[in-house]
Amino acid sequence: MAIPEEILDRIKTSNDLESVAREYLPDLKRSGHDWKACCPFHHEKTPSFSISPQRGIFKCFGCNAAGDVFKFVQMMDNISWIEAVKKLAQRASIEIPKSGVESASFSQKTILFDILESAANFYHKCLLKSSKSQQARQYLYSRGINDESIKTFKLGYAPTGLLIKAAAKKSVDMQNLIKAGVVRMGQSGLFEYMSERIVFPIFDLQGRVVALGGRTLSAEKTPKYLNTPETILFSKSANLYGLFQTLPQTRKERAIIVLEGYMDAIMPYQFGVSGAVAPLGTAFSVFHAKTIARYADKVTILFDSDDAGRNAAQKALECLIENSSLETTVSALPENIDADEFLIKYGKDEFLKMVKSTAKNPIEFIIDTHSKNITSAESKAKAIAEVLIFISKAADEIVQDEWIKTTAQRFGVQEAVLRRDFANRNKKPLQYQRATEETQNQVPQKNPVLCSAEEELIKIVLFDKKFLTKELENTFEDPFCKRVFDLALAGKDNLKIMNALGDDERLRFDILASNPPNYNTHIAFETLLRDLNKIRLKRKCGELKKDVDMMMSGQKEKNYDTLNKYQDLVRKLKGSRR
Repeated sequence: MAIPEEILDRIKTSNDLESVAREYLPDLKRSGHDWKACCPFHHEKTPSFSISPQRGIFKCFGCNAAGDVFKFVQMMDNISWIEAVKKLAQRASIEIPKSGVESASFSQKTILFDILESAANFYHKCLLKSSKSQQARQYLYSRGINDESIKTFKLGYAPTGLLIKAAAKKSVDMQNLIKAGVVRMGQSGLFEYMSERIVFPIFDLQGRVVALGGRTLSAEKTPKYLNTPETILFSKSANLYGLFQTLPQTRKERAIIVLEGYMDAIMPYQFGVSGAVAPLGTAFSVFHAKTIARYADKVTILFDSDDAGRNAAQKALECLIENSSLETTVSALPENIDADEFLIKYGKDEFLKMVKSTAKNPIEFIIDTHSKNITSAESKAKAIAEVLIFISKAADEIVQDEWIKTTAQRFGVQEAVLRRDFANRNKKPLQYQRATEETQNQVPQKNPVLCSAEEELIKIVLFDKKFLTKELENTFEDPFCKRVFDLALAGKDNLKIMNALGDDERLRFDILASNPPNYNTHIAFETLLRDLNKIRLKRKCGELKKDVDMMMSGQKEKNYDTLNKYQDLVRKLKGSRR
């Protein structure tokens, strides 16, 4: 999108960097002609972040982050440059001219944002003033939620059908209500997703309402908690409830606590505990881990002391150790009490003491979880195997090394034995190289060489025809392997296949045909198919990761279809490791 230079100048002139920065940095103070604060982009105790009003730029002498007001907002909000420009234009009430396809897309999103904002305001007003909301108000007050929190989080209530009637009076296009996820078409007509529920608006990091969450007040109505569906504005796996509200303090303290639900995030905020967030009724995802890593250096998983809580904590830990280098701990709530209940009963200081006193590092938590029911050598081996699987997920090899030492000590086994077991578990049963465009066309030497996975599969097919099935047709991407497979499937023997190949291909084929498999072909066949699938998943994942990283760093506008595809591939890759 090309924005006229004069418009950019107007936006920049109307948004003094120091006044914009003060909205993000509560510790920003004047120092001579400049302004100083602790850098929001890395952890530090002595301020090295400086703003020069005369030059209109910021500079951190610790991490070297630097730029103008557009760059500052882009980095603080993790949005693209164009989104930062639009945000500052809106702040200064400056209209940016739009045209073409982008204008239509921008207009569609603007319509949906307006609908969601209006819906949140409508439900909020209903909660505060409607006689039909008395039960909802009483429920919130009974849970300890005060009026200030109700206002800050814009909590609401959805009496059946009132929003649809209000929208109809204003001639709002019902199709846009459906696209925003506010209503759906049922068998008897339009129906509000949040009907008869307490409403929890879900904000993005720019403070825009992107979706709605709801809790039923009826024991008979299920599910208890419900989110509006995913839209072009909203993905459950890419949003954390409460992060927007706690972000200013989180930027300063660089620490986040991950809890279970809406109430668990609201109550810490109400009691002055910063950094409390919650996933939106979905498993902790790679996007949650990456989002947290942008705004914090430390993260604590606070879970319920039951099996479901421990399982959720382990899954969150796996995402964190695979996708970030955050200092991570796990804390446990006492049995039969939620985080919000604990705060009401014991207060902020005791809550923080409880979080600190029960904190364990990831490997301690995993070992404790899996070593509870050891009654025999077999159960001990099984527990150790689970711990080793967890260790293998850590992206940092130094961390893996230290965790293996800890595991050996805790289980009372020799470290050398454990390292050998770990290496065997993570060693591929076959050695092969991945074929590339270059290696596929190389002329191999006339001696046994390290084959690619596809070549090993061809070798098995050539020596054991029971593996030669039509289901393998789409398995091969290497043109040579594909050609050999097609000839074999057509009933050609090795001599006829050789005659059908070119000179360079013949030498490559001769090496495969003259070196029979020296392993269990049944096990190898399944392993190769799995590994080939993993290689392709990794490649696709790598291709999407470039776009995802640009989206998450704000260099590119978020596309939730791409984000969801990437998360699906990551999930499949995790499954392929087991």
